[in-house]
Amino acid sequence: MALMNTHFSDAVPRKPALGLLPALALAALLSACGGGSDSASPPAQAAAPATASPNPSLVTSLGTAPAYPADSEELAAFTLLNAERNRCGFGLLAQNAPLDAAARAHADYMIINSLNSHLENATQYPEGFTGTEPLARVRAQGYTDVGGLTDEFAFFTTSNPVQTKRGFGVLGIRGLLNAPYHLSGLMTGYRDVGIAVRSNADTGKGQRGIFVQVNAAYTASAGPQQLGSADVQTYPCEGTTGVNRQLTDETPNPVPGRDLRANPLGSTIYIAVREGNRLAIANAAMTNASTGQAVALRPAVTSANDPHGPCLGGCFAPHQAYIVADAPLQPDTAYTVMISGTNNGGAFSRSFTFATGS
Repeated sequence: MALMNTHFSDAVPRKPALGLLPALALAALLSACGGGSDSASPPAQAAAPATASPNPSLVTSLGTAPAYPADSEELAAFTLLNAERNRCGFGLLAQNAPLDAAARAHADYMIINSLNSHLENATQYPEGFTGTEPLARVRAQGYTDVGGLTDEFAFFTTSNPVQTKRGFGVLGIRGLLNAPYHLSGLMTGYRDVGIAVRSNADTGKGQRGIFVQVNAAYTASAGPQQLGSADVQTYPCEGTTGVNRQLTDETPNPVPGRDLRANPLGSTIYIAVREGNRLAIANAAMTNASTGQAVALRPAVTSANDPHGPCLGGCFAPHQAYIVADAPLQPDTAYTVMISGTNNGGAFSRSFTFATGS
């Protein structure tokens, strides 16, 4: 079984620079059993924790419950994504019907036409066409006042002729949350989200496999959710569990020239401060929480050394960074992370413990 997940992110009306779209349309293939999780069965869905943020600009409660059907894969994916964002201080996302429709239509388009892309081609593949690129597609569904948008999907392929969607909403989100360029998109300050989990059983034809499509956005009138000026948030954070323990492929490759399928990375740690601030990482360390054994980390990646930057969207901005273990972590194991650096010149240090999944 393999998982391809891709990410497109941009602020509107900014456009990607000419020739940059391949760097923004990120493709990842996490080829562990279970699509990058290390379990043949989907992990249990995490319950949303009861936490409150001291930052009043973050959304910490939703006015209405999501309208996804009970026991649906969309509800499972939505619940997990919001639980992870809320626990780590990034704010909740509200279900949005036009974004749901855009996600569903694009997932169906890819299935029907046997494609894996952020782009649609009305001339070559007219069936199911709703817009060439993500911005056009969400506007076509009625989300017209776009201030920022991300388009991400996880595509699970399998040789098994009998496959259900059960559990793949969670698996898709878990996979996206351990690929650094996708993780940064899912933890950005969007306010609304649409999710679709689709297969050729839904379309009646097309390629075999399961798409987990996520469109997150904020309106120009509302603007993004913002961290506080002194906030330094991470994902994972204290108490996060079920984190994927390895990264087996992502395009653009976080380590250019390294074959991640043969030589995988471990879990990714994302760090963010308020957009407009500048983040610098001075030191980072990870240890096995039980044994104290040190984990080898790759050098921290910021906008200053992102191998795929600079760009207008999709790579790391000055307020973002990530570190990643240089080899897969152990399953069902707790790890302690220690990070220090500066947020707009002010020193900070963070220490927290997270746990990998089975």
